[in-house]
Amino acid sequence: PLVMVVDHQRTAIMENAHLVLSAASFAESDGTVINNEGRAQRFFQVYDPAYYDSKTVMLESWRWLHSLHSTLLSREVDWTQLDHVIDAVVAKIPELAGIKDAAPDATFRIRGQKLAREPHRYSGRTAMRANISVHEPRQPQDIDTMFTFSMEGNNQPTAHRSQVPFAWAPGWNSPQAWNKFQDEVGGKLRFGDPGVRLFETSENGLDYFTSVPARFQPQDGKWRIAPYYHLFGSDELSQRAPVFQSRMPQPYIKLNPADAAKLGVNAGTRVSFSYDGNTVTLPVEIAEGLTAGQVGLPMGMSGIAPVLAGAHLEDLKEAQQ
Repeated sequence: PLVMVVDHQRTAIMENAHLVLSAASFAESDGTVINNEGRAQRFFQVYDPAYYDSKTVMLESWRWLHSLHSTLLSREVDWTQLDHVIDAVVAKIPELAGIKDAAPDATFRIRGQKLAREPHRYSGRTAMRANISVHEPRQPQDIDTMFTFSMEGNNQPTAHRSQVPFAWAPGWNSPQAWNKFQDEVGGKLRFGDPGVRLFETSENGLDYFTSVPARFQPQDGKWRIAPYYHLFGSDELSQRAPVFQSRMPQPYIKLNPADAAKLGVNAGTRVSFSYDGNTVTLPVEIAEGLTAGQVGLPMGMSGIAPVLAGAHLEDLKEAQQ
């Protein structure tokens, strides 16, 4: 079978792919996310990679996939803007109709102007590409959103909009400039928070206080994995940066003192367990605050997938030397 990978970073899967298509990252594309509040919020492209390297061939994943699909069906590409994708999603899944109101479409203007991504004081724009050419090319044109890739555009605090890429007002420092965009000092934005709620909770509320999970009960020969998250190391993307790697802890497994005594291991002893056909070996750390019958693992680190949170181990033992 043909293995095709569409991604913005190199992964192990990519090494075995027959075809690799370079996709834009979250900073290089636009889209919609739905947060834990149930609010649909739009995110916007920060910069155009091709502006800094004309050899770059990088598209949003939906552009790649739609182009391939259109080619297979021998038809014209009809998703040329993000708005077309949003319309298609709404038509297919009416429950997500609210995402269309999460932000204005690409035709939005204030007094004929798009919204500026950059403040007027933005400097050094020409110097950014001086190593390539001292002749500054035309700024990239954004066909997907209401923003410009430049300082030219509208940024009036009184303009009727919720999308504010930066806060600037004459005579004010940047933190205090936000006061000009709010209905009162420290209040809400003049024209509402960005995004739109897709659903509301029922009038009866949720059963947080009546549907209480049973208390954890340890079982002999069985351990439940308690997830430990680290600011430096648990994120798949940031852990690739050398500066982050210098702050990452070494992988470990945390044990309650009672469990460590039962297994006959001490801090620093290497123990092993198997999961999904793989054997993992880690040094022990003693954790007084960890409940007996549970083990702590640093989620997201090499060999420790986040899906392990809450899973159970049954073959935990001291590793053979």
